[in-house]
Amino acid sequence: MKASSSRAAVGAETERGRFLFLALGFYLFLLFFRPFDQLTWLQSLHLPMVTGGVCVVAYVVQRFSAGQAVVPLSPITRALGLLTAWILVTIPLSFWISGSLQTFWDAWVKMVILYILLANVPQSARQVWSAVWVCIVGALGVSLMAVALKVLTGESVAEGRLVTNASGLYSGPNFFAMTLILLLPFALFTFFLHTRLVVRLFAGFVVATFTLANLMTESRGGLLVETAVVLLVFWKLRDWGISLVKTMGVLVLGCVLILPLAPQGLWQRFSALFSSADVSQVDPNSTAGSALVSMQEREMLLVRALILTKENPIFGVGMNNFPAAAHARFNSGAGEWLGCHDTFLQLSAELGIPGLLLHLFLLYVTFNSLRELRRRVAAAKTTL
Repeated sequence: MKASSSRAAVGAETERGRFLFLALGFYLFLLFFRPFDQLTWLQSLHLPMVTGGVCVVAYVVQRFSAGQAVVPLSPITRALGLLTAWILVTIPLSFWISGSLQTFWDAWVKMVILYILLANVPQSARQVWSAVWVCIVGALGVSLMAVALKVLTGESVAEGRLVTNASGLYSGPNFFAMTLILLLPFALFTFFLHTRLVVRLFAGFVVATFTLANLMTESRGGLLVETAVVLLVFWKLRDWGISLVKTMGVLVLGCVLILPLAPQGLWQRFSALFSSADVSQVDPNSTAGSALVSMQEREMLLVRALILTKENPIFGVGMNNFPAAAHARFNSGAGEWLGCHDTFLQLSAELGIPGLLLHLFLLYVTFNSLRELRRRVAAAKTTL
């Protein structure tokens, strides 16, 4: 009787774990494919909120039933908790308190919950890989629709840069580009390492689509970061026996096939980096003029972030308060409610030097945990 009861308990636990993983996968698909942005009638169903709530409830029930902590303490969790505590300290001292509170609840808390789910729900490498590919497939669908709309209808923002109808992770060409680049390494590793040809071909299609969409966003940072990411992935592939000769051959072939499809506006935006032209003497509606204005605008924002950091070195101006605080401090124009375009300077301006240091500590702990995981995997292989 005890044995059968134990097996039944294990079976029930397995079913709960399977349901929770499927719910999390659906939630990730909603975040990355965002069908409610394409079909507005879906917005009334509040699918992300409902699905996210189901995931949280199912996760808490599963952890309690298994006698496990809802938030297991790990180096990353502790570092994230310290940063969260500091954000809470800064909120009452914010330039715009309600704005900080709203950002904390709408963005930060949801991000922390998603981290806890992703860190604890997948129970195997296969499930982790499946969750990643759910995100990739969602982003692939968004990318294909964006490219098709741009090619067939010319739909884009001013100056012809590629955008998508989806919001959230894809809000604007720069966010769009960076979202694709974050997912790109997983597709690259699959392309080179998977044993099934059909999977490798699909991964190659994903890499080509993401690269083309990135080029069409005309994001200078997007192209530079993708280049760095691809080179780093190719360097790491040596650990799996893939030679640099092979990877460089694929890189040259990819450049020959895809770079000719890059819009002329991308190269014009790069040329603005080396231009000495006076911004008042160029047409701001042209691609080159817009790029020059953008470059000078970002230089101004970086200086403003440094000034705000100097003036508010401990508590900053408050989470997501840089646009409002800079607008008020420097008497900006009506349309100049802009972010800093530099993560570290925006953090120092909004959360002060302690907030920046805690963010850097979180990054250090994360990479240190990855190194430790790699050492454990290598040690396990040597004992087999």
